[in-house]
Amino acid sequence: MGKRIKEKGFIKKKKNSQSEVTVDLGLQKAYLMETPEGSGIVIGKVHGIGKRSMQQDSFGVSELKEEVIKDKGIMAIVADGMGGLSDGERASMATIISCLNYFDTHDMTENMPDNMTDMAENANMEVREVLSDTDTSSGSTLVAAVVKDRKMHWVSVGDSHILLYRGGEIVQLNKEHNYAADLQDKVEAGEIPLEEALNDPQRNALTSYIGIACLEKIDCNQEALELFEGDRVLLISDGVYNTLDNEELAALMEYPAGKAMMQIGMQIEAKRKPNQDNYTAIMMEIC
Repeated sequence: MGKRIKEKGFIKKKKNSQSEVTVDLGLQKAYLMETPEGSGIVIGKVHGIGKRSMQQDSFGVSELKEEVIKDKGIMAIVADGMGGLSDGERASMATIISCLNYFDTHDMTENMPDNMTDMAENANMEVREVLSDTDTSSGSTLVAAVVKDRKMHWVSVGDSHILLYRGGEIVQLNKEHNYAADLQDKVEAGEIPLEEALNDPQRNALTSYIGIACLEKIDCNQEALELFEGDRVLLISDGVYNTLDNEELAALMEYPAGKAMMQIGMQIEAKRKPNQDNYTAIMMEIC
């Protein structure tokens, strides 16, 4: 099971397999996770409740033991719960736990696209089981990335983002599963005008999420993405990208990892949005 840490983040943890950084970095230490020397990856995180009454974002990182990293690599996950009351929180927690357990118990060295897709489908089944005692419609987004030997595979369901920072620029790797994406396809096909698409009241509704009755839309890369020293992979919930755009995030990537993540949180809070959503980001820096 995941262990609750600062502000309801969920991190897989077994017998000192990982812990908060203990070196003297001031406030920045709260935004880093300790990885084994020589792992070639620095992991940063930020996790805030915003102006909401409940934290429905969850996040996780696979076991950070040297032998596990050598065998399977490192997996990072962000899940953004949806729905009312506590159901969104339950859905996102269940999503994280399901994916971490899958990573622990499956051979991730063969046919990674199939593995990542199967992991998402398994999470969908398990979340539906967790929520079977409720009358509300809820679920969670999922973005997960596995990095091993500077090669990355990722999977996404919903509208959370997977970003790659390289050479001063940020690009989004995954597609959003929401009605806005479907509307944009209709605009590009000449079926509806842009103004109609932008003003549609349902444009933010998810068309795929973990917990849906029939999970048809899963996005993943079919070929491993090669990473290089200095690259940063960011997994973020919509509470981040709806407040800070890619240009603002790219500017913050110039900072060391701990400060970069701390600055994301500080700049989100500095916007003082009255309805600021929960916000979560996990970063893997290749070094």
